[in-house]
Amino acid sequence: MTAMETGESARLLREMARPFVGDCPDLALQKAMVEALEGGIKKDTSHDKHVMFVGAFELPVIPASQQDFDQIKLVDLPSNFEADGTLAHSLPGNLNGFELVEAIGIQGQLVRFSLLTMNAARQLDYLRRSGFVGKGWKVVVEIHYYRRRQTVVKDILHKDTYGQTLFVNLNYDTEVDIPGPEYILNPAVVDEHEAQIVLTLPEKFMDDLRWVRGQLGRPTEISIATVKPKQFVAFVDEAIHHMSPQLGGRTVTSNQLLTFLGKTYSEKHVQDAKAARKAFRSAPSTIKGMVRALHKSPKPFSQYLKVIQVDQVMWFNLMELAETPNAVINRLALTDARLRADLIDELLDENWEGYSNVSIPGAGTAPLAEGKLKRQASRDALTGPVPAPTTDDRRFFRTWVRVIKL
Repeated sequence: MTAMETGESARLLREMARPFVGDCPDLALQKAMVEALEGGIKKDTSHDKHVMFVGAFELPVIPASQQDFDQIKLVDLPSNFEADGTLAHSLPGNLNGFELVEAIGIQGQLVRFSLLTMNAARQLDYLRRSGFVGKGWKVVVEIHYYRRRQTVVKDILHKDTYGQTLFVNLNYDTEVDIPGPEYILNPAVVDEHEAQIVLTLPEKFMDDLRWVRGQLGRPTEISIATVKPKQFVAFVDEAIHHMSPQLGGRTVTSNQLLTFLGKTYSEKHVQDAKAARKAFRSAPSTIKGMVRALHKSPKPFSQYLKVIQVDQVMWFNLMELAETPNAVINRLALTDARLRADLIDELLDENWEGYSNVSIPGAGTAPLAEGKLKRQASRDALTGPVPAPTTDDRRFFRTWVRVIKL
């Protein structure tokens, strides 16, 4: 199918496929909503949750202009766990904050802000060009308020939606640069999920998506974008797999390092290096001048080795890292120890399955079909400045732009 046959909507979707980082469409409005929500929570602590559903609205047709935004009403929805075949939101019932939103009176603000973001991300433009809204399909925009998203431990590449979502928007309320989501652009399809979305997404969107996939080619890396204060990230849900960023970089334990070395080289190499290091450390001549003593008489470290003939300094350095059981070791330490970059990648990948698999609701966890993917965050950490883990809450509004068959 050619671009001409696919039309304007496919070309626009191609431009939107890579996650877009944009400036907040209305800073004063975002600030007012956050202050109202946090003020309301202080008065009614029953809503003191890390995340909550704050409302949804329907678009049976696409608004012609921003003047029409104020005519759209925010509504409550039951959770997926409570609903019986009816339209529902995705969070558990105890995380419903719509009552709070009504009490503080920001329903219209949430609608306007969400639509301004969708407009800035060109999502309204895509919905107009594709033409399926109002012709067998309507849009439902679901809004979540994340109050505290500080530390994420070993997240996994995933989709957190249910096969109805076209777009995801994350509007951050932070004062410092932060790492945005990590993602794979144009990942290999998961057959079970693909069979699901053929039934839950418009045929026109699926045609556009297939054309875009052919244009993008196979991925080569797991990418990441820096988000500056008061910016948002928007992406096409079916064009990527994503995950919360691993703050501070991937690490392994000393036990995992030793297991990897035993498998990659041999257990005899590991035991030889351990014994040599212990003997070298115990020798009186090594009390002073450790670096020099690795190479020079009276007895350098290499002379304590019986099996290892090459990379002897590397083995000493690695045994130093592995001295303490369950010590945490990062990429920089492994690099400084002279372990080869490709082996570091292999070690980290082996112990961080979240970067090798994808989790999709309704389709379970599946291995990524691609070959080895480089991780941009790892490269950036070695070659340039990256946003430091922030001590502040990663606060943001998350919006799912869903489509429902009429």
